[in-house]
Amino acid sequence: MKPGLHKGQLVKWNDDRGFGFIKPSESGKEVFLHISAIKTTGRRPKVGDTIFYELVTEGNGKIRASGASIQGVVSQSSTLRKAKTALDKQKSKKRGLRETILGIGVLVGIVLVQMQCSPSRSPTPITSITKPGCVVKGNISITTGAKLYHVPGMEDYDGTIIDPSKGERWFCSESEAVTAGWQKAPR
Repeated sequence: MKPGLHKGQLVKWNDDRGFGFIKPSESGKEVFLHISAIKTTGRRPKVGDTIFYELVTEGNGKIRASGASIQGVVSQSSTLRKAKTALDKQKSKKRGLRETILGIGVLVGIVLVQMQCSPSRSPTPITSITKPGCVVKGNISITTGAKLYHVPGMEDYDGTIIDPSKGERWFCSESEAVTAGWQKAPR
């Protein structure tokens, strides 16, 4: 896998599921693209778009696109970044002693709670996300927000990527997923 920016054409796109495949300009296998890998843009991708992307190898050896952008579509991220910087400067000027003391109080409270909890009673954040042997994928639909779970062998299982920062998670069994309020994916 070559480091750096790559270019290719979007040849398949499932807008309902939020993923598709890029055919690299240089020869090679099609590259998986998830909607979360696309930088903030003015529109969603569609078949035929030229995509610039970086390659990332996942823990299971699969290669996917990351930091992707659509050629010709102006990224809103630079405008948003400038607005956020101006807003941050305003907020930092307004932040007074009261907010600082409140923040310190919250931090002290968190430390005290952590000191009271022993590791044997509560799992670390990492083990609560990835438990060895847990293969049921809990994925949240981008279009509907529905919480769906996928089991090995299902049509979309291999293409489903779990992003814990978006509330997605792994389950050790279907019954665990159902108990947590997730529904079985249709495919």
